[in-house]
Amino acid sequence: MATTTAIASGGGNTPLESSQKALGIYFDSRVVESLQPHLYFEQFGTVVPVANGNYTSRFFTFNRITTASVTTLSEGTSPSAIAVTVNAVDATPTQYGVSVEMTDLVALTAVFDLVNTTLVEVGKAVARKIDEVIQTTVNAGTNVVYAGGKASRSALASGDLLDAALIVRGVQKMRANAAPEFNGGGYACVIHPAPAYDVMSNTSAGQWIDVNKYARPENIFRGEIGSLGGARLVQSPNVQTFSSTVTVYPTTLIGADAYRISYWLAGKVNTYVYPPEQAVGLSNQLGQKGWVGAKVNMAVARTQEDRLMRLESAATSL
Repeated sequence: MATTTAIASGGGNTPLESSQKALGIYFDSRVVESLQPHLYFEQFGTVVPVANGNYTSRFFTFNRITTASVTTLSEGTSPSAIAVTVNAVDATPTQYGVSVEMTDLVALTAVFDLVNTTLVEVGKAVARKIDEVIQTTVNAGTNVVYAGGKASRSALASGDLLDAALIVRGVQKMRANAAPEFNGGGYACVIHPAPAYDVMSNTSAGQWIDVNKYARPENIFRGEIGSLGGARLVQSPNVQTFSSTVTVYPTTLIGADAYRISYWLAGKVNTYVYPPEQAVGLSNQLGQKGWVGAKVNMAVARTQEDRLMRLESAATSL
């Protein structure tokens, strides 16, 4: 992650420049620390680096080779070669950013604390945005099962709640598609707290395994609260709902390498810090305003539809 700051612009050749550079690194770390805990969908995507100077990121996928193509060999005779289909998905970046203004009178009292606190909140906001962008693409997939046996989103009613049976059905459909599971077993299952409450309140004894009872706790996902029938439930308050006859909550089952993500900035997110006294210019002649902000350039693409499954339901009001 890179910082642009009016107080950290030197090359580090003098004690002042060195201290400014160190401060910039500290500001970066504050954003990183606040960013990571809020990235739920991002942790399940495959991040593909973008070569310097490239505007387009190209994601390649290969169609599965069927067992019919693996034939019995005759001694001394080479098998006939088969064609393999390679799919390419191109993605270009979209830029997102936030800038927070501060006045000199507020900053005079405790500029360091103010910048520090603002960076934490900026990091959280950017993380939520990154996750929103990713889930918007992921949850536009074609594989979906509706609660209550309904055939469409508009048919869902308030009583069509998420339950263990629907999650297990989704898992088994993923396994029928031969979708690969994550290390440690199971599929990620990103869920809003409201349908998570419905599942935990109506799950029979023995079906739900709490995360603190895992045999291998070192493989826990960020936000993971437990597992059920091969789904590892990851609770996120940032799940985006759909508007319909009722509020519809998507619960997303994700297999390994189902979607790809690219970032065009070397450190994923760039941080910018301009204290009021160091931001003097034509629009800020007396140094009365300063700014703290961050931006990200990113793109997301679904690359394996059969590794994604969306379960849509209503939910109990919390």
